[in-house]
Amino acid sequence: MASRTGTGCDVLIFSASYGAGHYQVSNALATAIKQQRPDWNVEICDFLNLMNPVFKQTLLFGYHQVIKHFSTGYKWFYEVTRHLPPDSRWQRMLNQMGKQKLLKAIYHRSPSVIVCTFPHPAGVLSYIKSRGYINIPLITVITDVAFHSQWIHPCVDAYILAADVVAKYLKRKGIPPSRLYVTGLPLRQEFMAPCHDPSIWERYGLKQDLFTLLMMGGGCGLLSDTEYICETLAKLDLPMQIIAVTGTNYALAKKLKDISQHSKMPFCVLGYVDNVAELMEISHLLLTKAGGVTIFEALAKKLPMLIYKPLPGHEQTNVRFLLRYKVAMQANDADEVIKTIIDCINDPSILKSMAQAMEPISKPFAARDAAHIIVQMAENYRNASQQPELFIS
Repeated sequence: MASRTGTGCDVLIFSASYGAGHYQVSNALATAIKQQRPDWNVEICDFLNLMNPVFKQTLLFGYHQVIKHFSTGYKWFYEVTRHLPPDSRWQRMLNQMGKQKLLKAIYHRSPSVIVCTFPHPAGVLSYIKSRGYINIPLITVITDVAFHSQWIHPCVDAYILAADVVAKYLKRKGIPPSRLYVTGLPLRQEFMAPCHDPSIWERYGLKQDLFTLLMMGGGCGLLSDTEYICETLAKLDLPMQIIAVTGTNYALAKKLKDISQHSKMPFCVLGYVDNVAELMEISHLLLTKAGGVTIFEALAKKLPMLIYKPLPGHEQTNVRFLLRYKVAMQANDADEVIKTIIDCINDPSILKSMAQAMEPISKPFAARDAAHIIVQMAENYRNASQQPELFIS
């Protein structure tokens, strides 16, 4: 066994820069862990940074292009790989990607627990554990209510889950109930309690007494037909206002700002923001595509949702979950989106009933509860006087 070098950490979190959701969950966990153990060192590592830079950029570019222009292909790939067993040829190949650099990253940090908020590193680490290279506790945080084999690996010691329905699925797949923890999806601390500043309406040029529509398409601003929906609404004489969050989609932001100049209603266009909790608190309805983090943020703030063109695979599964609990509506085309918004303005009871239905599945303290589990597993590992068995082949 080679001698250790580098700086150690107590908790090592592996995420990936596909969209913003996985990193948001990682940051929420890191903050919650530090609140419970202020002297601990918690480090977040982008798994893609352990790969060749050209390969990383190719992966990210390809992912965004497929999502934007070839969602049918993404759906096909998702469904084909959905039920592959951990020992399949495909999974064994994936488990070799980044293995050596991942081992070195762990070796240099010697964590007491490893957390994965993205499926690929969880698979690689499970393989590494199965080969006896490490014996450090491994925790996977599943960031959707979707059921996909990429999240399920034999040497994962604990799963932190967003909802009971995911736990039921994992039990059917043979995962022992003792490894399953339904905490909800870990969110930033501002989702635990009211947080908006009374000056927010003035800051964004909004009116406090108007119906407020919040539009979000994730960190990349990928909500379909946003331009058409906004242009149509902006021409109508409705008692409402719009907040459009475009993320890193700068082209869309420019188009919406042009529309806002001629809008009959207050219309605020924002790029990438870090005060989503504030915006959700002052809104009446969220128009979104059903990303895992976004929908659980809305649930935490009791904000009814209108879902439009979710991505195939995991987001469609998220939608089925929301519709089952009657906490969201779904529109099939842009004109139905506009009609539904008008219906909600005219009949406030629609939104009231959805907000009330959110109570059983809203888990604003998920980050705190998940952090407690992570801390306990790390301390149990230490108390057992187990030294990390790390080898570089």
